[in-house]
Amino acid sequence: MPAKNQERRRLKDKELENIKKDLLERKRQLWDEISDDIDEDVREEHHGLIQMAKDGGDRGLAELRESTIFSLIELKVEEIETIEDALQRIEVGKYGRCRDCSRWIRPARLQVRPYAVRCRSCQEKQEKIERI
Repeated sequence: MPAKNQERRRLKDKELENIKKDLLERKRQLWDEISDDIDEDVREEHHGLIQMAKDGGDRGLAELRESTIFSLIELKVEEIETIEDALQRIEVGKYGRCRDCSRWIRPARLQVRPYAVRCRSCQEKQEKIERI
């Protein structure tokens, strides 16, 4: 018999409230990180442009750095979108249901991956399909 926190069930109101709080906090952290990344990039770019003017600079290196920063920001934006999706599912009462089989996702999984959209078994099936 599975342990109580391993059973598939709807989250209790307090659990849902805690997850929502954690999602909102993570979203805030990501926006802060994006803002910091942009600020740092602007400072570095300004410094880099001055240095390039002095040294004749390496344009390829500057473009690579810019590409890397935007890739990191893009990953953070994608996580924010995933968080927004989870918050929307909370608002409409669909949070915690597997997107594929419609069964409840175990609370322990949601505590670890609060924006999970699939139960573990459906996620494993999806990953196998994606590897093909």
